[in-house]
Amino acid sequence: MKKIKVHLEGMTCSACALSIEKGVKRIEGVEVSHVNFASETAYFEFKENLNQEAIFSKIKELGYKASLDKSSTADSGDLLRFIISFSLAIVIFLFAMGPLMGWPDLKINFIIQFFLTLPIYFWVGIDFQRSMLTFFKSGHSNMNTLIGLGTSAAFFYSTVITFFPEFSENLGLTAKVYFEAVGFIVSFVYLGKFFERLAKKKANDAMEELLNLEAGKALVIKNGEEQTIDLKDLMVGDIIRVKPGEKILVDGKIVSGNSSIDESMISGESIPVSKSKGSKVLAGTLNGEGSFDMRAMKVGKNTFLHKMIEYVENAQGKKPPIQKLADKISSIFVPVVILVSVLTFILWFFFGPQPIWGNAISNMIAVLVIACPCALGLATPTAILVATGNASLKGILIAGGDVIEKGVNVDTILFDKTGTLTEGKPQVTHSDLDLQTLEAVISLENLSEHPLARSVVEYGKKQNLSPKDPVTFKISGGRGLEGEYSGDAFVIGNRRFFEEKDIDLSLVPESDTTEILVAKNQVYVGRLLLEDQVKPGVPEVIQELRDQGMDIWLVSGDKKEAVQKVSHDLGIKNFLGECLPLDKAKKIEELQKHGKKVAMLGDGINDAPALSMANLSLAMGAGTDLAKASSDVTLLAGDLRHALMFMKISNKTLKVIKENLFLSFVYNSLCIPLAAGVYYLLTKNLFPPSLASLAMGLSSISVVLNSLRLKKI
Repeated sequence: MKKIKVHLEGMTCSACALSIEKGVKRIEGVEVSHVNFASETAYFEFKENLNQEAIFSKIKELGYKASLDKSSTADSGDLLRFIISFSLAIVIFLFAMGPLMGWPDLKINFIIQFFLTLPIYFWVGIDFQRSMLTFFKSGHSNMNTLIGLGTSAAFFYSTVITFFPEFSENLGLTAKVYFEAVGFIVSFVYLGKFFERLAKKKANDAMEELLNLEAGKALVIKNGEEQTIDLKDLMVGDIIRVKPGEKILVDGKIVSGNSSIDESMISGESIPVSKSKGSKVLAGTLNGEGSFDMRAMKVGKNTFLHKMIEYVENAQGKKPPIQKLADKISSIFVPVVILVSVLTFILWFFFGPQPIWGNAISNMIAVLVIACPCALGLATPTAILVATGNASLKGILIAGGDVIEKGVNVDTILFDKTGTLTEGKPQVTHSDLDLQTLEAVISLENLSEHPLARSVVEYGKKQNLSPKDPVTFKISGGRGLEGEYSGDAFVIGNRRFFEEKDIDLSLVPESDTTEILVAKNQVYVGRLLLEDQVKPGVPEVIQELRDQGMDIWLVSGDKKEAVQKVSHDLGIKNFLGECLPLDKAKKIEELQKHGKKVAMLGDGINDAPALSMANLSLAMGAGTDLAKASSDVTLLAGDLRHALMFMKISNKTLKVIKENLFLSFVYNSLCIPLAAGVYYLLTKNLFPPSLASLAMGLSSISVVLNSLRLKKI
């Protein structure tokens, strides 16, 4: 079987993704066809004897573009098209209904409008025309189909009026052109597409960040010699040498040496974990100051990191409810409008008064123009524009699009601990060392790059002590350090280091927090205890969430004792410690299966799978780039109160979006029958397409004005 990953262009809704998925699956020899609308990618598996060009041809036949390489199209492309189209539409409007109306004479005026409309119809709006042609060839339709039909009807009707006035008059066609309608319809739709593209960008960025962690070359030991090979060529059983500061590329076990490993991408904890012979290490984690050799146990797609990537990718492919609603409206609305316009023409042609051709075409055009979904296309993007702009002023960055609805009706919220509820920087909370010993400790720790060493030095400075140069200094990776200061020999580190040095700790009780032990001339003299402090304002936020009836969880990769303590201090009943990244994501999935709508708030690379799985994901502004890329919302100031603020904005914005959809849908429901013939039955006058164009504009204005109410939040 052959397997390919394809990048797609031109999808406007999940119905498009489904159309490609089904279309390619019908090709003989294709076994697997999966299209991810969120990431604009597709994955196909097919038999060896099938040429992949058959798949590309099918996708092109359906009206979309496909390539093996990621599209280089700039994200600003839709915005540029909007600016060009809207600028031309304004000029056309000046000739059609503004101060230049009828200048210099009617015929020249129409010709000027025609040439101004040409780049809009044949260049800016070409995708809509292709969608219309695809509909005629395959029967596949989406919102672009209706836009193509409506703009084509208005454009060619106006072109006939412009260049064949006598023929038009004989048919009984009204001497009115609708070039400005073409311009404004195309402009507003591209404005909507621009905001939709912004909404997708975060998901794609998150995957790129994760994939970057899989890149690199490995230093392999073969026949006693070092060889540098590509990561893809690594085999299970290979011995890999990892030097200080290097990234660990595959899952494995240490066979010699020791170090401290930064596993924050897994646990979220900033404190490195001591590793020695026999310890497991995982791909994507970062080596500290030591050096070691490891045996590869899992490579390629079997590594923990790759499983993490797959998890995020699958979660991003899930379709949000608002998208399903829009697709459902589209799938019903477009065929119904097309059918109504055709029936309108037939009924007026066979049963309408003279002039038959003029009345039939005029009313069919009126139906298509008035049904063009400008208001429907503006319903979501205008509300999102106002809401996201308002939120950004408060330090809340919203990815856009379907993110807005995610904050509605959230009933469960999961918090990461380190960097989210706590500062993420352990501080010394207790010391039983005298000042002379403490001065020696900070003097030795000042030469170490370990995060805990920096905390100890800062603590010493607060006691008005200054580090000085020790006589000797030596680091033992992942365990501690030793050296001579003012004639005394000091050992500083963890319990395992003290056991190696045969220093008696029988009378020293275990601690449920991080500890740094100190010995002077081989005798234990005291210790420093460090804790991660709860951020200011966090207790108040937790209490408010509790008052709202929210189900609150604390999930962390830190040890259970530390997680339990923070949970107890904040009054959080539900907590999980020592969680791997997928454990957090699986907990969210478990809660979702019980009908919960879950929000996840985190800040580390280890939170990426959980952030992708949650119904709503929020990242602290101080968090890693990957966490922010995987999230729906970024809280720039790292203030938990902004999470509550987003939920308020979310609820009000979704309410406005639904009002906008209702306004546009009711408008079409009322106006289409009027354009089709009800207006004639009531007034004995035709419903002119010019009035249809005006009504279409008024519906868009009503949607925009309704969205502007969000400024008052």
